Amino acid sequence: MFNFYRVLSSGSLTILFLLTFAKPCVSQDDGALRRQWQRGFEGLELISQFVELEAINEATFAVARPKETVLVVLGSVERVSVLDSFLSKGGSVLVASDQASGRSAILKYGVKFFGEPVNARFENDGYLSNRDCPVIRRFNKHPSLNGVRSIASNRPGIMFADSLTVIARYPALARVGAPDAFAAAGETRNGGRIIAIADQTIFTNQMITAESNDLFAYQSLLWLKDSDRKYVHFIVDGDYKRHDNVEDMELPPVQLSPDEIREILKKLPAEKLLEFGNQLAADVEDKDLINEFLREQIDGISDYDYNRGMIWALFFGVCVSLILAFLWQKKMLRRTASVAALERHLKSKKLSKFRAIRDRQWAANLLLDSFCRQAEGRGYRDWPSFPEGLSTRPGAESERLFDEMGQASNDFKTKPASYWTQSRLLKLEADVNNWLVMIGMTRGESK
Repeated sequence: MFNFYRVLSSGSLTILFLLTFAKPCVSQDDGALRRQWQRGFEGLELISQFVELEAINEATFAVARPKETVLVVLGSVERVSVLDSFLSKGGSVLVASDQASGRSAILKYGVKFFGEPVNARFENDGYLSNRDCPVIRRFNKHPSLNGVRSIASNRPGIMFADSLTVIARYPALARVGAPDAFAAAGETRNGGRIIAIADQTIFTNQMITAESNDLFAYQSLLWLKDSDRKYVHFIVDGDYKRHDNVEDMELPPVQLSPDEIREILKKLPAEKLLEFGNQLAADVEDKDLINEFLREQIDGISDYDYNRGMIWALFFGVCVSLILAFLWQKKMLRRTASVAALERHLKSKKLSKFRAIRDRQWAANLLLDSFCRQAEGRGYRDWPSFPEGLSTRPGAESERLFDEMGQASNDFKTKPASYWTQSRLLKLEADVNNWLVMIGMTRGESK
């Protein structure tokens, strides 16, 4: 089984770099290019590469075996006539559409998309407090949703799942009684698989890093791949769209908040984060960026200001050194006094502990000695073979008593003084009282 977080996190660096640090093309209007990039699906294509799916063009898709291919349909599905036939032949389909402008589309396998707007009833259920962008948190168990905590939508539509199983639902909607299905999944009898989603924009470059959208995209493609498929074909709004090399594109920067960047970096395993840091440090060293920055800063300082700064720095350094020396001397004096006090305390504590242990061992000896004197009229130390020679009537109860006495005597003779804890001493006292009672009974005496 794949480790979804580990595999996805290793690719999140690439996505994060593309969405944050790539430079825009100078030949196009920056604002228009940024909007075009935000609406694109290059991030989703990168995730398909992490799943080890090879993107193919329209001509190759026409001759590819459906059972070896995943079809991704995003946006309008009205002009995608191949979808139903492809699924019926055992292919896998990821179809996501909000059917904008009020249009609707019905698929053969029980999925109906409507372009009606969806609004959350409460502002807290909207992404960035936008009620027309509900955040989906109601999930049913499905492999595509393992570890997914929430999905951020962007003005989604309404979907009827019909024969498919609903795996994700909207939060409480403003329109009571409105269909709440956001995502549904199913399998055909000949091995085909389908995931239908009421919003294609969750996979755009603008939204792919929001909430758990990237993880949902990865695991959806992984489930659709089903270990046998190796190709993927993208259809966006009825047209084939794919860049030959996403990594080499010049892209406009997208501003991510520090919180969003931290959330992405949290998903990275330690080794990948270390690898990224080492690569970044190597680039800085190769381009000599630090020295270049320092030279630029120093070249802008006049000789007078430079000398004056050095004098002040030297004076400040001498003052700091004197203060540190003074504090260090005081610390050493306090430490010497503290060490002496600590040694006295530890010595006293150790002595008290030794006395307590010795007293408990002596108490155990007194208990055994008291029993021996009451039972046979001689002390414990005068009875080396205790409890041998104890006069009782034979029987099972007498044997049990002999075993207990022998064990107690053996513990006293072989165990260290620290063995006699408070609880063991109390147990021995109870045993001695019990022995006296039982000895009296076996001898036919009343205590």
